[in-house]
Amino acid sequence: MTVEARFGRELAERLSSLSPYPESTFSGFGIVICAGGPAYFTNAYVLVHVLRRHLNCTLPIEVWHIGRREMSSRMALLLEDLDVSVVDATSEMNARGASFVDGWQLKSFALMWCRFQQALLLDADQVPIRDPAPIAEWPEFQQKGAVLWPDVSDLLAGNEIWEACGLPPRRMTSVESGQILIDKSRHWGALQIAFHLNERARYYYSMLYGDKDTFLLGMLLTNSPFALVPHRPMTDRGLCLYQRDFDGAPLFQHRTGAKWRYAGKQDELPGFLCADACLAALGELRRKWNGLVVDAPHRSENARNAEKRLFAGGGVAFLVLGQAPIRLELLAEGDIGDGRSVDRLNWHCEEDRGEIHLLISDAFGLTWRLAERPGGRWYGRSVVDPQIEAFASEALKVEDAKEDRRAWVRWPLLGQYSDTDELDF
Repeated sequence: MTVEARFGRELAERLSSLSPYPESTFSGFGIVICAGGPAYFTNAYVLVHVLRRHLNCTLPIEVWHIGRREMSSRMALLLEDLDVSVVDATSEMNARGASFVDGWQLKSFALMWCRFQQALLLDADQVPIRDPAPIAEWPEFQQKGAVLWPDVSDLLAGNEIWEACGLPPRRMTSVESGQILIDKSRHWGALQIAFHLNERARYYYSMLYGDKDTFLLGMLLTNSPFALVPHRPMTDRGLCLYQRDFDGAPLFQHRTGAKWRYAGKQDELPGFLCADACLAALGELRRKWNGLVVDAPHRSENARNAEKRLFAGGGVAFLVLGQAPIRLELLAEGDIGDGRSVDRLNWHCEEDRGEIHLLISDAFGLTWRLAERPGGRWYGRSVVDPQIEAFASEALKVEDAKEDRRAWVRWPLLGQYSDTDELDF
């Protein structure tokens, strides 16, 4: 059997075994974004920040990623601070037997299994011009249950994708999937087929540009109605697609070739709107995050147990002689929350000749090393300047635990001290 015949048979079998829409599983209208890894996280943070702080959008938002290597605890907290739900797709993938590794492939899966019945899928490098909430009331969406946006090019009649999908060849407007609006209760079958095509990306992407037309093909293969915005996107040197509403007014700015950078010069687009709000979001992100997904080195079981204890206890009281004491919030996966500074960005423990050390790092390397002492106390020095001593204590009094992952912490009373004072936590 040829490769073409095998994939054709699999598609026919999938079309004949579509599952019914899972009633009572999804509800409401919200936004879905896929953003794993530092580059896409940077863009997603700008997008969400603009939605929340500049456009005053109150729609619920989910940001999906694949695994810990794409999203650290610190990164997730920054999104949660903007009232975003962060979803690691790994457990959902395992539960549903899904298999994929690419962000393009994740989009169709996240659209299917996000908690919303009506969902607006946005690429991370999008910047809306106005609050997108009213689009759920568009008559075209109410009538068809799905709105797609055109790309600048067409699917040609000679494209092999038509034969691969068993569809009559035709010239048809190609779809740009930087934004998709769909009611899953009315298009569950189309989404299943779109995901089927994306799971087999190595084959179908050879005839398409990524995921974008898989949504169109899902609609066609299931005879599902959809509304296509009748205006091609305006473009800026191929760096940005300005997608429009049904009246022709610009609505979404898709920075396909001008993605936001955590560091360095940004691409200037003369007609781009909300630029100041985007740059303000980038500035805030740089103050709160070092641009890295930290992956701690291999540690012993004893070191990992110490990490679990420090994380469960909420962190440590950290004191450098001559400075005010601070709380270091030690998060999972090596991130530091409250108390974070340029020389205190990440942490982990290691075992050295039977002694447990707490190691604190900046963006470039180790900055503090403290050895464990009895009673939950730690003593050590700056790695950069060994003359500077530091102390830490696990004796935090946690009160009024909140429902989220943070807690209010009341500090132990340290009193007055000088560089020569003997301090005992």
